[in-house]
Amino acid sequence: MKRTLKDFTSHAFLHGITVVTIALTILIAGALLLVVENGEAVISSWKNGVRVMVYLKDGAASADVEEAGHALETMGGVARVSFISRDEALTDLMESMEGQSSLFEGLGENPLPDAYEVEVTPEAAEWEQVQAMAAAMVRLPAVDDVEYGRSWLARVSHLLGMVELAGVALAGLFFIVALFIVYNTVRLALYSRRDEIEIMQLVGATGAFIKIPLYLAGVLEGAMGSLLALLALFGAYALFASGTGGGPEAFDLSFLSPVSMGGVFLYGIFVGWFGCFLSLREFMKEASS
Repeated sequence: MKRTLKDFTSHAFLHGITVVTIALTILIAGALLLVVENGEAVISSWKNGVRVMVYLKDGAASADVEEAGHALETMGGVARVSFISRDEALTDLMESMEGQSSLFEGLGENPLPDAYEVEVTPEAAEWEQVQAMAAAMVRLPAVDDVEYGRSWLARVSHLLGMVELAGVALAGLFFIVALFIVYNTVRLALYSRRDEIEIMQLVGATGAFIKIPLYLAGVLEGAMGSLLALLALFGAYALFASGTGGGPEAFDLSFLSPVSMGGVFLYGIFVGWFGCFLSLREFMKEASS
């Protein structure tokens, strides 16, 4: 460890560049991971309260309405079915818009239809499954239309998929960049100490004695880069949350989970170690040839 720290002080600029590069890599990957985690939390909370509104045809026969209700109750993925009459729906609407009662003045006939409110189980609340259920519901004789926020859910699911794909692509790209920087930093350190290493080999120093300080340097670079990135990411998160005027709870945002933070930290350590491993392997091949 003393030899590792000595190398850090003697090549401070090179090691600093490596730490910053690793930090930038992890910062971008962590930011995308933060977006994905919060997006998945939104989708998860939506799944726990998915409701499909099944609007009935005006003047549908009572037998057809009852048959539609029975078909909905026995449909797979349905947790609960509630009938909402047109009069009940209008009363609820007027209560929710109590401050704008003038809008309902002069309203003659009730324009709202009878409807069934269908609560979907969380297990069946996937976009494709809800879409298939809605297609089956709309084919019932008494059903006029089905509404389940299809456009919103499709856009959110598509956006989340794009973010995940971009996160993987950018994380891969910056992983390669960070490896390249670590690889070259270690090579420069090795070449600056080439004579010292040759003397150590001549007097019987083992490969582990030579390599371990360099591996420790790579691990330290990765750990420092990870910590720096997590601190910067948390600072940006806190700044954004305070800028919304209500703190993180106002929008139900959350920082990375402990498991994700641990994964990010280990990812940085792996980048530092693996870059060092590649450089040492190449150097030892050249030294032995």
